[in-house]
Amino acid sequence: MADKQKRITLMFSGIGAWSLILFAWAYLEHVLYLAPCPLCMMQRLAFFLVGLMFMIEAIFWPEKPFADLLMKLFKFSAIFLGIGLAARHIWIQNLPPDQIPACGFDFWGTLDQKGFWGGLLQSMKGTGDCAVPDKFLWFTIPTWSLAAFIGLLLVAIFCGKNKKH
Repeated sequence: MADKQKRITLMFSGIGAWSLILFAWAYLEHVLYLAPCPLCMMQRLAFFLVGLMFMIEAIFWPEKPFADLLMKLFKFSAIFLGIGLAARHIWIQNLPPDQIPACGFDFWGTLDQKGFWGGLLQSMKGTGDCAVPDKFLWFTIPTWSLAAFIGLLLVAIFCGKNKKH
């Protein structure tokens, strides 16, 4: 695949990642009235970061080997963060009822209580709110997120191969 096609693929994949955030906010929150738990909010942050990395790579297309390596490091870190968050969310939803973590503050309340970094770390652990398996089209929402992150991983691998320096 030519570099131009890879750039276009990355651009549309970045827009797709951001569209998933918009879908979650507009449809899941405001039509289905599903309140996002802290892990859902962290997954949205990961989708934003992946979209940002894809767009930066599509626009600037780093040609120097070090810049390309740095871009891949950030891009794959964001993708694997999202995969890890979605997998943890699925794991929490499948815990026996007696092992589910206690409910706590929502995402913004956690940030207020623990500060920015402490709130992010606490949100990554999940709460009892994260154990509610809200479904969309027969699958839980974290399962859809995991599938989307795996799809974005495949795009990142495919568009990173045979890059001309």
